[in-house]
Amino acid sequence: MFEKFLDPYEIKARIAPGLILSVAVLVDVVITAPVLSNLPIFAATGIFSLALIYGLGNFARARGAGIQPKLWAAWGGEPSTRFLRLRDPHFGDGLKASIRNEITRRFGTRLLSPDEESRNAEGADREIVDSFRRVRSYLRQKDSDGLWQKQNIEYGFCRNLLGCRVSWVVLSLIAVAFALGSAVRSGQSLVNAGSIVASISLLCAVYVGWFMLPTATRRVAEAYAESAWMAFLYLSQGEPAANPEPIPAAQDFIHVDPAAL
Repeated sequence: MFEKFLDPYEIKARIAPGLILSVAVLVDVVITAPVLSNLPIFAATGIFSLALIYGLGNFARARGAGIQPKLWAAWGGEPSTRFLRLRDPHFGDGLKASIRNEITRRFGTRLLSPDEESRNAEGADREIVDSFRRVRSYLRQKDSDGLWQKQNIEYGFCRNLLGCRVSWVVLSLIAVAFALGSAVRSGQSLVNAGSIVASISLLCAVYVGWFMLPTATRRVAEAYAESAWMAFLYLSQGEPAANPEPIPAAQDFIHVDPAAL
């Protein structure tokens, strides 16, 4: 039903982390809400739940985007960029040469040579980043449901959840405290659905957030980058070149001193 309104990336990479963050709070709301059989209260609770999930999903997306540069720096660069550096060993020289040749044939872009890359590593990375943008656009047209996109969604989910792991812990602690406090006030057992779910959420936040997600996020990011490059190579080699106009190298542009104008 949701897929009629939201694309798979939105659902799995943003809404799903929001649901994970909010589940302990939602259980407390359902348990403590008075007479859910009352239609207005039921409707209000449902609207609040949807708003909370969507809001926390957007929060998770913002936090994930915020930590992404730090992740790439810790990994030695964005995987899609790193794999195509001539000095990187992930792809063999022959495979990298094939991908680079296909980039030139498909987009008219020439990536920097080994000597140029050694002298200007940042410039070489910028050329690879720009090429990967074109590759992603090409794949969206030719292979929008391919493995690369599935792994891109999985990476978005892991990255976003990793980015808000502290918030996940905080919300779980609040839910535990609320469930226990509500039980004390009402004279019920401290072991109830709210406290159990909130405690499980807290344990998952700590274990998943610090012991699983860091490794999983990098693994999925690298799998996505590899799948995207390989899908591009396979698809592009099976089609004739688009014969685009060659894109001039940076040194081919004439520099004009603004002071001379």
